[in-house]
Order: sequence, then structure tokens, then C-alpha cells
Amino acid sequence: MKYSLKTDNYKTQEIFKDNILPSRAYFIPFSDEKEYFASEAETERYSSSKVRVLNGEWDFKYYGAVSQMPDEFDTDKISFDKISVPSMWQFTGYEMPYYLNTRYPFEPNPPHFPTDCPIGVYRRKIDVADLSKNYILSFLGVAGSIDLFVNGKYIGYSEGSHNTAEFDITDTLISGSNEIIAVVHKWSNGVYLECQDMFRSNGIFRDVLLYTCENNYIYDFHAETPYNSDGTYNLNLKVKTVLNKKCALQVSLFYKNKVICSEEIKHCRKENRINFTSLSVKEWSAEIPNLYTLVLTLKNGDRTVETVGKKIGFKHIEIKGNVFYFNNKPIKLLGVNHHDTNPKTGYYMTVKDMEKDIKLFKQYNMNCVRTSHYPPDPVFLDLCDKYGIYVIDEADIECHGVARIPELRGSVSHNSEWKVHFWDRVSRMYERDKNNPSVVMWSLGNESHGISNHDYCYRKLKKLTDIPIHYEGASRMYRWAYDVISQMYPDQSLVRKVADGKGAEDKFYNKPYFLCEYAHAMGVGAGSVEDYVSDFLRSDNMLGGCVWEFADHAVYHSKGKYKYTYGGDHGEEYHDRNFCVDGLFFPDRTPHAGALQIKNCYRPVRAKLIKISDNTAELEFKNINYFKAVSFTVRWEALDVLGKEKGEFRLNIAPQKTERITLDLERCYDAIVLKYCIGKREIASEQIDFRQTLKKISVDSSTVPTVRHSESNIIVSFNGGSIIFDTKKGQVISYTVDGKELINNYPCGNSVGFALSVFRAPIDNDVKYFDIWAKLKLMTEYMSIDSTKPYTITDKSVIIENSYILSTVSVKSLLEAVISYEIFGDGTVKVKVRCTDSKKVKYYPRFSLALEMPKEFENVKYFGLGDKVNAIDFREHAMLGEYSCKVSDMRERHIKPQEASMRSEVRYAEITDKYGSGLEFIAVEKPFTFSADHFTSAQCAKATHREDLKDLDTTCLHIDSYLLGVGSASCGPETKAEYRKESLTDEELEVIVRPVRKE
Repeated sequence: MKYSLKTDNYKTQEIFKDNILPSRAYFIPFSDEKEYFASEAETERYSSSKVRVLNGEWDFKYYGAVSQMPDEFDTDKISFDKISVPSMWQFTGYEMPYYLNTRYPFEPNPPHFPTDCPIGVYRRKIDVADLSKNYILSFLGVAGSIDLFVNGKYIGYSEGSHNTAEFDITDTLISGSNEIIAVVHKWSNGVYLECQDMFRSNGIFRDVLLYTCENNYIYDFHAETPYNSDGTYNLNLKVKTVLNKKCALQVSLFYKNKVICSEEIKHCRKENRINFTSLSVKEWSAEIPNLYTLVLTLKNGDRTVETVGKKIGFKHIEIKGNVFYFNNKPIKLLGVNHHDTNPKTGYYMTVKDMEKDIKLFKQYNMNCVRTSHYPPDPVFLDLCDKYGIYVIDEADIECHGVARIPELRGSVSHNSEWKVHFWDRVSRMYERDKNNPSVVMWSLGNESHGISNHDYCYRKLKKLTDIPIHYEGASRMYRWAYDVISQMYPDQSLVRKVADGKGAEDKFYNKPYFLCEYAHAMGVGAGSVEDYVSDFLRSDNMLGGCVWEFADHAVYHSKGKYKYTYGGDHGEEYHDRNFCVDGLFFPDRTPHAGALQIKNCYRPVRAKLIKISDNTAELEFKNINYFKAVSFTVRWEALDVLGKEKGEFRLNIAPQKTERITLDLERCYDAIVLKYCIGKREIASEQIDFRQTLKKISVDSSTVPTVRHSESNIIVSFNGGSIIFDTKKGQVISYTVDGKELINNYPCGNSVGFALSVFRAPIDNDVKYFDIWAKLKLMTEYMSIDSTKPYTITDKSVIIENSYILSTVSVKSLLEAVISYEIFGDGTVKVKVRCTDSKKVKYYPRFSLALEMPKEFENVKYFGLGDKVNAIDFREHAMLGEYSCKVSDMRERHIKPQEASMRSEVRYAEITDKYGSGLEFIAVEKPFTFSADHFTSAQCAKATHREDLKDLDTTCLHIDSYLLGVGSASCGPETKAEYRKESLTDEELEVIVRPVRKE
């Protein structure tokens, strides 16, 4: 069959849709009620006899440029490949994956773009037996634009990758085999509205549906649920039908299996209204997602023509002053941003994929999702309805690539020629999702630098809906806010002022305050999340926020050098490196420590200490839910380095109420760890801190070490071993106990023995400091002796003390410090480090004592916060306790390596070999941060992927008195002041090192 497939639609700005059907609500028709009730909402498109899902193998022809496609396209002569639909070109071998954040993959000049762009021609043949019926072809997602042809005839055009496009193909069908041709252009004018932070991929990536309709069918409906002052609800239905014969419309509302109300219109029209008033119903919320089943049945006499069903919910949203009320409660949105991403299939997510993510939302105590930055598959919203997730539904609009160029700013968002494009995307989102009770806000898109076209969309959308409307970009323009004030990544000090109701500009207090993005969860982190969440809970005007983001974006490779790749790994001309690897979960949905942190920060119960004595602790627990009581078993453990005790009790707390519990204790401990459980499942945990007890040790002072020295060494012998100190280098070059060497004499780093260190392998959220650290060449740090003192012998020990300089190849003297070693008769060493002077650095990564031991020292035991990576501002997931593991298990293996094995609040740690021999490190004045790896921080910093990081013949330890907080600076504010230092002068570290002898 011959076609002329080349159209100018994709490059004609005035044409963004042609001959597509009017937007409507998503629903699936069934042949009758029995068939409908036998289906599940999330899979009904696959079980209806009136819908054919055209997924599977399609014929496909890819051209690298439009000019390469023949002017006359003869499908009988073209040699087609086979491609699976849904899929993406970049995940099926036709193009390489391409990641960008805020840029376009070409030089922007709206509305112009490289029009001789790649193009893909899809072909599918379908058999049609009954031409008396009507046929609607529905594409749920096509990136970028689509021209549709059937049986040689042009049908229509659509752009807007994440919006549904529906075409009536009835008049072009013939009895028997029919040929569908979908021409997908890589780019169109619409690409200027799709500059989202993600892999830029192309293809038919969502299901393709063929609706088979009678001559009479339900085209659209809208179920509005206005709230009455007496606590009841109305159900106001608007139903649009296509009619060629007289039909009756039966409407019924079910709760479970019970009919709540029902009505029949005997002679329905093309537009029908049915109102049910004063319904006493159970409200929908994320905490208690009560759903009702609305069933619409079209009948012709006694024959059922069609049944349509939809799960609906009754909810009431109202903004009073600066407070967002949901069902008359000032709820909090404790949320996450979610992209459609699968490491094997790109944008294409199956129902199981979507359900898995939403179950993870619930499991990790997230109650809200922002669909960044486009509408998801409609099934995703059905699942949010079912499981209980508040949704901020976002239009497929982002013009970031022009917003970042000063001379182009506003060339789209402030250009009235684009306003109909904007409204098309907003209205298609609204019409499709208007019946989902989970939608609590409509979003007019994302970072587009402009407001004029958003103003236009706001005015039009406001006429259609009572649900609040959001657009964060307004906060950077004269508009400031639509229905809520929305910001991204504000400094936590500002958030505190807004929560306190004073200290910020007046404009912050006139509407609900919401952070549509905060806590950039890239790599290790994010830091200070608990500070933000505490502020959300402080005041009713604080609506909450959504962490950026849910899952790492990466491309999976079953074979090859790297399992997961990111920007720049695929030959991209422009790219943004690993900025796409920025989620709470790895691509396969294994949780980062950041996910565990969010789980606890978003916990449904919060405890605070009311009173503490030597033998009791009185705690108050608050249920932060607004609608659902909590009934938990609380398993508690009181502990310190001297021991622990534990127990459990029940909590039963009504929404927003408190309960006090007094724990009888044997004594006062450092902390109480609380775990909230339902059966064996842990809902969340938290820790109440009281003090910091350090481990007390006794040193064998019955014998004094002996000293002998050569021209360059001091040899200190003790009971069962010796320490050799190189006086020229100022290094401990040997530490032997019972004949075993505990120091790696062939280190992978710059120093043998104990060494000063300020460098850490940059974590992703250190990005604002990368250039500073690189300019100083901190990675090349090396310690040299500055001045020496004669060693001294006391009545119980030998003391060696010297002054040192830490330098890099770029900086002669970065800091100066004094290090003393007091060596006792049993081999114990008290190490004291004091920085006497340092240059200013923004900001020092750490102040550390580093030591390399032989690799066989693999077993770790520590008492501190664990058992996952944590830091001073990233610790809500880490509970105090004694933990044991292997060195290799200390590290969180991020796709891009970074410092990721640290444990904070450590009172003691030991490293031993398989025989139980090794070293123990004991905090003296205050707990330290401890880490262990089989490579150095410098080697970690050089690795681009986790496969690059090979274990070396060493065990590298760090004891930190100071470690820069992890923060959120890869996209957010700098690490908070209390978690950073630009000078290390007077910084001190004291630790006791003692041998652990095999039993």
C-alpha cells in the first residue's frame, strides 16, 4: 500500500494537533456489568471485550533523517524490522540513550529546530469483521509527535508526548485486514515544551488501545463531588454520549457490593446531568482510601449496549487563608517526585512496574507524589486512588532549555503564540484525570521561566475545577504564586521562618507554603531532611514537600563494562553526566540509605522526651495522621557501651492525638531506640538521645615499654610486640603484635601508618565544592614532618610528639598539626591530633586520622549509628547499636562511586582478621566517624562507575573528628552551617588504639 507520509505538521507551529478527538476522561468500556465487575481497575484495559490492546510486535522502519524516507512510501516494498510496542528507540538499539537536564540536544531558537531529524514508521495490521461499529484508536504516550495513517489515508496528528491522543478511524476501515501506520518524529515544535531532566527518548512508549464502540456509546463523563456544610456530599454527573438510537442511561453508585444510589434516564441525550444529593459517605484520603464504584450502563431496550465503571472518591479541598484543608483537616504532603523510568525499557512502565513503585511509596511512608514532569499513565493514578497517595498531577510542559539562555528567556512562556500549545497540554491532562480522587493539585508544568501563558492556563483551568492549581515557576516571577506558594530547594533557615510565621517577607504568609522539590537525594543523602520535615509539622500553613526524586535514571546492560550507564556513557554530544542518578532508590528499586532515611522522617508517629531520671523515661507519642488511628507494637531498646535492655508495648492513638508511656529502666542509658511495628513489619524507627557514654578501658601500666633507636628509627617494645617510628618521615612504619604486622607497609595511599587527612571522595552533593577542592588538589594530600621533639619516658608510657604539615602538590602548607603517640606496656596507643593552623577552605571535607592495614583485616565491629552509611546531617535511618560486618559491606555501592562507608557517633570500632587479631579504636573525648574500605578515598574519587572501583590489597580506615555534612547542594542549598567548617584551626582528635589479640 502506497503512502505519502511526509507532512509538515511536526514543523508547523500552528499545528500541534489535527483531527484528534476531544479530550475526555480515561475509562474502559465493557459489554455489560458482569464483565466490568469481573475486572480489576488497574488491568481492565486488558480484560475488556470492547478494547483491543495493540501491544506486541509491530513492523518498524527507522530513518536517521526525514530526508532519507522516500516521498512515496510503499509498505509492500519496504523491508521492515520488528519492534516491540511499547518501547523506546534508545532502548531497542536504534539510537543510543541520551541524557540531558536543562538543555535541548540542539541549539535552541524557538520555534525552529533541526527538522531533518530521525523518524520512525510503525506498521500494524488488524482484522475488523464488523463495520457497523465505531473504532477509536488511542495512543497513551508517543515521544515526540505522531502522524497517523490508516489504509493509505491520513487520519491526524498529535504532539505532547505524555498526553493521550485519540483518533476516530471508523470511516477508513474495511472488512478484513487493515493497515495502521504511525509516523513518529523524533522532534517537533513541541520539543520546546519537553525539556525535562531525563533521558530524552523516543517511540510509542505506552499502550495503544483500539476501542470498539456501538453506534451508541458513552464518550465522556465527569463525576464531581461537592461538599455540603452538614458533612454530606453530592454526586453531580455530567455524561456525554454518542447517540444514533434512543437509549436509556442507568447510573448506580456502589460501596463494596451495596448500591448507595441509582437513577435511570429513560431517554438520554448527548449531554446528560444526574445529581445525587446529601449522600452520607466515607471520605477518601491517602490514609484511608475509601473508594466507591460508579457504574454507567447504556441500554437499548432490554439490551445492554455498554457499561462503564470508575472508582471514585469523595473529598473536599479548601484553602482558608494560608492553610490547605483536605476533608477539613490541615494535612501535610510528605511526598516524592516520580519520573517514569525503567532501566531496561526507559519511559515504558508496565502495570506491575507502576504498582511496585506505589507500594514502595506506602512502604516508605510517602503519602504524596508529584508526577514530574508530565501526566503518568492513567493506570498510575488509578493505583494511587486504590492504595492512597495524594497526587500533584503535572502538565507536560517544561521550557528549561530556553529559560537558561538570557536572550531567549520568555521566548516561549511569554510568547502568546504558544499559549494554545500550553493550554492543550494542561486541558488534556485535566480532562483525562478529572475523575481521580487522588489528584489534590493540578500543576501547570515545570521550570519554564515565564508566566504569561501559565496565567492564561490558570484562568481557563480555574473555570473547570475547584482543585488548587500549582506552578513553582510563579515564585520567580511577578505572580509569586497561584493557589499555593511553591518553591524548590530553599535554605532550611527560610523554611523555619515561614513555619514560625515571622522573619521572612510578608508574601510568604498569604498562602499555603509547599516545596515541590527539596532534599536532592543524589548519591549519599540528602542531608537535613528531618529539619525540613520538622518544620512542615510545626505550623498549619506548611503544606509539606516532595523529595527529589524517587529512583535513579540509568540504562541497564546485561553485558558490558558497566551494569548501569548515565549521561556521557553513550557518546552524547551534550549531556549532564550522572545528574540523572539522583533517586532514593537504585534503578532496580533497591533502596538507598536515603530511602530508609525518608521512611523514618515521614514516620506516622513521633516521640518526644517528657522526663528522664536514672530509672525512668517518660515519652509522649503523637499520631501525625489526620484521619487514621495508629495501632503499633513498639519494640524499644535502651543502650550504651555498657549494655542494654529492651521491651515492647502497644500504642493505640487516634489521629492527631498523643499518648504518654513511662519506661522503667535499670539505669540511665545513652539512647532509646523505638521501632514501630505491625506484626513483623517495621513501619518506622526513631531514636531518643540522652547523652554519649564512651568506652572506659584500663591500660596495663605494670610494665613500661622499652625504647631503642637507630639513626632513623625509634623502636618501642611492649608486651608481645613493638612499634617502629621513622623519625625522618615522622611515621609509624610498623605495629606488630604477637608476630603479626598490623600496618600495611605497602600502602595504596601516600603514607605508611597513621596520617592526617582532609580529603574525601566527593559525594554527589559536594558538587558546589568540587572545583575548590580540585584547585587545591586535595586528592594529592601528603603529610610531612615539620619539627621534632625528643621522645619522653614516663612511669607508665613512652610519648612521641612532633609537628606536621599537611600539603598538596598545589598548596605547600594547607594545615599544621601536632600529633602525639603515647604508647603503653600492653601495646595500647593514645593518639592525639590537634590542628594548630589551617588555611581557609570552602569547605574542608574532613579532619581525619587515616590508617592502612593489610587486606586480611576484613572483619568490622563497631558501636555507633548503623548499619547503613550515615553522617552528621544524614542519620535518621541509623540507630545506635553494636554492628558487625565485613569491610566490603560497609560501603553503599552507588552507580557513581563516592565516600559511602562512614558511620557516625562511633564509640569504638575494631578491625580483625579471620583469627580475631587486629586493632580496636576507642573514642576519648567524643564519638568519632568511622569508615573502612579496601581502597583509598583518592582512588574512589577517580572511579566513574562502581565497576571501576576494584578492591586493592589494603584495608583503609578513617577516624574523623569532623566530616562535612552531606547536605543537598547538588541541586539545593549549601550544607547547613553547623555541619561544615572552613577552618580546622584548634580542631582536635583523640583516639585510643589498642591491639585485639586472638582468643
